Amino acid sequence: MSRQCPNRSLRWCLSLAAGIVIWPVHGEEPRDMESKPLRETVPDYSTELEDEQVSRLQNLLRSYHHEERVAAQNQPTAEELERRQKASDDAAHMSTIPFNAGKVRLSGAEGSLALAEITRRLSDPNIPESRRDYRPVCSLRTYLLGSLIAGESRSLQPVGKHHYLLKQNLQPGNTTINIAGHSWNVNIPEDSHSQAYLITLYKPPGSAPQLHVFPVAELLAADNAHIPAWLPEELQLNRPG
Repeated sequence: MSRQCPNRSLRWCLSLAAGIVIWPVHGEEPRDMESKPLRETVPDYSTELEDEQVSRLQNLLRSYHHEERVAAQNQPTAEELERRQKASDDAAHMSTIPFNAGKVRLSGAEGSLALAEITRRLSDPNIPESRRDYRPVCSLRTYLLGSLIAGESRSLQPVGKHHYLLKQNLQPGNTTINIAGHSWNVNIPEDSHSQAYLITLYKPPGSAPQLHVFPVAELLAADNAHIPAWLPEELQLNRPG
C-alpha cells in the first residue's frame, strides 16, 4: 500500500481505497470520512401485521354476534315490555292481601295475587332477565286410591325473569309434580272433576323454587281478578266480563 501511495500517509491511502476522500486545502493532509452503507427504504407493511388486523376484526365481529344471540335469548321484546307495563298498572289497583308463598294449592283469589306478584317481579328493573330458550320439563303423576290414573310430561313456557307457566288438566286424587329435581304434592278432592289448572314456577338461581297451582275457572270467577297482559296467548285466559 505504501508503494502505491508515495508521499502520503497510510490513513490517507486507506481512505482513498474506501472511495471517500476529502481533498485538503493547500498545505493540509487530506481528511477521510467514515462511509456508511446505503439504507434501503422498507415500507411499513407486512403480512404478519395484516393477519393481526384481520384477526382483531374477526374477534370483534364474533363478540358482536355473541352479544346479539345473548340479547335474543334473554331480553324481552318491545311488545312484551308493553304488556308487562299494562299488567303492572292493573296490579297497582289490587288490594295487597298477603298470601303464603310456600303454599302450593291456591284458590282462584290467591292465584290472582300470585300472578300480581309475578307482575311485580317482571316490572322490577333490579331483577335480571333470564334465558328464554330454557323450558323446564314438568312430570305429573296422579294417583287415586293408590292406583296411577294419569301420567304426563310437559314443558313449561318461560315468561321472563325465571318465571315459567303451564296450563294443565288435573284429575281428582293426589298429583305429584316433579321439575328439575324438585317435587310437590297437590291433593284435589275426589268428589271434584277434572279441570284446567294454571301451574306457575319461580326458579331464581341460588334460591329454592316456588310452585303454585290454582284452577283457571276459579281465577276467572274471582272478584277483580288480575289477568295480566303478559300471559302467553297460548294459555287462552280471558278476562272476566
